[in-house]
This record gives sequence, structure tokens and C-alpha cells, in this order.
Amino acid sequence: MVADPPKPVAAPVIPAVVRQRRWWLVLLALWAALVGLAYRLQVDNIREQAVHVAIEGARNMFRMVLLTRKWNASHGGVYVPVTEQVQPNPYLEHPRREVTTTDGLALTLINPAYMTRLVGQMASSDSGAIFHLTSLQPMRPLNAPDDWERAALLAFESGVGETQAVVGDGEQRLLRYMAPLKVEQPCLVCHQKQGYALGQIRGGLSVSQPYAPIAAATAAGIGKSRLTHAAVFLLIALLAWVLLELLRRRWFELAGKIREVEAAQSQLLQSEKLAAVGQLAAGVAHEINNPVGFVNSNLGTLKNYTETLLGLLDACRAGKAGAAEFAAADLDYLKQDAIDLIRESQEGLGRVRKIVADLKDFSRVDQAEWQEADLNAGIESTLNVVWHELKYKVELIRDYGVLPPVWCIAAQINQVVLNLLVNAAQAIDGKGVITVRSGCADDLAWIEIEDNGRGMTAEVRQRIFEPFYTTKPVGKGTGLGLSLAHDIVGKHGGRITVDSEPGRGSRFRVELPRRPSGA
Repeated sequence: MVADPPKPVAAPVIPAVVRQRRWWLVLLALWAALVGLAYRLQVDNIREQAVHVAIEGARNMFRMVLLTRKWNASHGGVYVPVTEQVQPNPYLEHPRREVTTTDGLALTLINPAYMTRLVGQMASSDSGAIFHLTSLQPMRPLNAPDDWERAALLAFESGVGETQAVVGDGEQRLLRYMAPLKVEQPCLVCHQKQGYALGQIRGGLSVSQPYAPIAAATAAGIGKSRLTHAAVFLLIALLAWVLLELLRRRWFELAGKIREVEAAQSQLLQSEKLAAVGQLAAGVAHEINNPVGFVNSNLGTLKNYTETLLGLLDACRAGKAGAAEFAAADLDYLKQDAIDLIRESQEGLGRVRKIVADLKDFSRVDQAEWQEADLNAGIESTLNVVWHELKYKVELIRDYGVLPPVWCIAAQINQVVLNLLVNAAQAIDGKGVITVRSGCADDLAWIEIEDNGRGMTAEVRQRIFEPFYTTKPVGKGTGLGLSLAHDIVGKHGGRITVDSEPGRGSRFRVELPRRPSGA
């Protein structure tokens, strides 16, 4: 069964908008623009609603005047006393336009058009609203349309039901509404001679109101909206600034904690490295002592040979006896043996030098030197360090593939290999087999270390990469080896998995990208 360890938690990257307060001004400006836009839309809505209410009021006025005209027309007009303000309508042709009551009161007939004009005069004096009865063919010259009314009348001819607009500037600004007046039966009494028929557009009635009262009514709502938006802007801006400041501090605290964790991890890595070196120290010392021992023995033999040769040379100088002793000596043997001794000594010193070099590479595990590395060479170097731990216990099988250079911290990958090798050796009871493989697929390089040891249960597999978790007796292990191996591989953008079952051994697989993202 394969167990995938959890992904390592990456150190947080503090965004510039949190790290540098000057970016907060950009957010503040965006918030101000948003609030300003909302305020502008609210103001437009207030004004639109005010105009809508005013238009509805003008529409109601039009309807009331229209009802009044219909009532008047349905009664054939109404008579009112003649006064200075109400004079007979010179444009009304009717046989009973003026009448006198039995008590001598002079009355004049008020038709719908005349009544509309009189009501308009009264409304203008009371509320400022202006009613204007108009037509494209007015009988009364003062009923001629202005430019806006003419455009409205032409629109009515094309089927438009009503029209409204705000026109003018300053104090002359007006809200205007106008709807058409159609010819009805009572209208033909006066207007049939103009060629009108039932249902045609006779003209229209416009209602005009000063816009100043409407603007004054909206000003209060706009003022309240301005205060509301300003309060919301300041409140949210202050709250956001405080929250951003808290977030900034927490983020820096988190980054500091992450750095502390990384420092602690580095110390743990160094401690694990030293623990591994301590565990392997006896074996490494043995590996060094063997060549040093026979080099020392060879040097002793070479010393005796040198003393013999020097003695023969002194005897040779003394006379013939010395020459005879010199001739009797087995110079060929001395020559060959000396050469062999020197060669063996050089090989032994070379072995010591390689072990020392491998130890030197391994000791740099905490140094973050990213470079292109040969993983196969790193595996061999690590095997030389751990060889004494393995050679009496396991048969080692090498199955290396052709690997491209991998961008990594080579010494840390060597630490991972060493931890896996030691873990594999410790999982074997008696004599076993460890197989080391390597290869590549696509943009990944991989290393596998497989043993035929005890294997692991599902519970152990789930916890094998947890820090300080170990199945060894107390005092026999730190429980950090596989955890640190997992962290190192995660730092390199790779992953480490394990396939293991009880009694069937374990196989650890390390996968590394040839060049991690961002490298």
C-alpha cells in the first residue's frame, strides 16, 4: 500500500498590499470612488423620483381639468356673471353667448376652452402651475404653441400618448407635462367648421410648474444622502484600516513564527545529521582505521628496507666484504616489494581521502547551496559514508538509470538518501537485501530504496512522516529522520511516498522536479 505524506506548509509570502501601507491609499481611493459613485447614483435616483412625483402631480392636474372640461361640455357650457375678470368670449360663436336674468344680471356663456383658461389663471396665481390650451390651428392667437409644445403636438399626431421634460435654466427652469385633447361630440359645435372629425387630435393641454420647489424638496434628501455616504465611507475606511493593520501585524508575526520554525527545523536537521554521524562514527572509524593500519605497517616495512639498504651501502663503501654482502642481497625482491608497499599505501590513503571527502560533503547538509547535481554520484557518496552500517548486514543492489542534472541542494538530498538507507538497514532482521534504484520520467528524477525487511502496518504508514514518531524503543531513535527527509523533499518541490506491508518489506520513492518552480 502506498502512503502519501501531507504536503509541507510553505512559509507565507506577505502581499505588498499588506506589507506596505502606501498601497492602502490605493484601496482607500477605490473605496472613495465606489462611495462617490453610489452617492451619485443615489442623488440621481432622488432627483428622478422627485421629477416622477411632480410629473404624476401634473398628470393628475391634467386629468382634473379634462374631467372639468367634459362636465362643462356635457352641459353645453355654463353661465357666469360678467365681471371685470370674466368678459364674454369673443371667439365663441353662440346665439345665447350673453343673457340677462329677470332681475337684470348679465351672464356670459363659459365653454370648455374658456373655462380651462380661467382655471389656469387661478392655478397660476395660487400655486405657480401654468395651464396652456394650445393647438396647431388655434382659434385664439394666444393659444398658439411655443416650440416645446409644437414638438409635443407633432409627436401626438404620430401616436405619442404624452410627453414631459425639464426645460430652461436657473429660475426659469420648468417641469413641463403635456397630453393631447381629442375631438368629442360637444367639441364639434365650435370646431366642426375647422374641418375636425370625431377622435382627431384637436390640440393639447400643457401643465408647467416651476422646478425650484422640486429642487428644494430634493435638496433635503440629497443632504441626508451626502451625510449617510460620508459616514459610511469614514466608518468603513477606519474599520478597514484597523483590520488591515491587525492583519499586517498578524502576518508579520506569522512570518516571524515561520522563520523561527525554519530555524528550529534547521537545528533539528543539524541535530539529526550529527545523530546520524554519531551512529555511523564507529563504522566510519573502522573504515578509516583499516587502511591507516596497513599503511602504518607498510611504512614500518619500508623503514626496515631502507635501513637494510643504507647498511649495505655503508658496507659497500668499506671494501670488498661489503660488496659481497651487497651482491648476496635479494635486490629484486626488495625492489618489487617496496613498489607494492607504496602502491597499497597510496590506495589506502586514497580510501581514507574519499571517506573524508564524503563526510565533508555530508557535513554541509545545512548549507542552502542550490546547484545542478548528479544524484547518482550523491547516492554513491552517501553509500560510502554508510557502508560499514550495511556491508555486514545486507546485500546491496545498485540499479541506476541515466539521470539528467537536477537543480537541488545536493547535500540535503544526500541526507535524505542516508536516512532512508539507515531506516532500511534497521528494518532488516539478520541478512537482507537493499536495492537502490534511480531514473527519470518527463521532468521528474526519482530515487527508490527498497528493503526486504519487516515492513509496516497501515497505522505506522500513516504516521511514519510525523516528527518524533518512532517504532524503536525509547532512547534508540529520535523519530526525526523520515520527517526531515519529507520536509527536505517538500522544500525541493517534490514528494516522498512509501509502499509497505508487514512481512514484505518497504519501498520508499523520492520524486524531484529537475528544476523546481521559481528556481
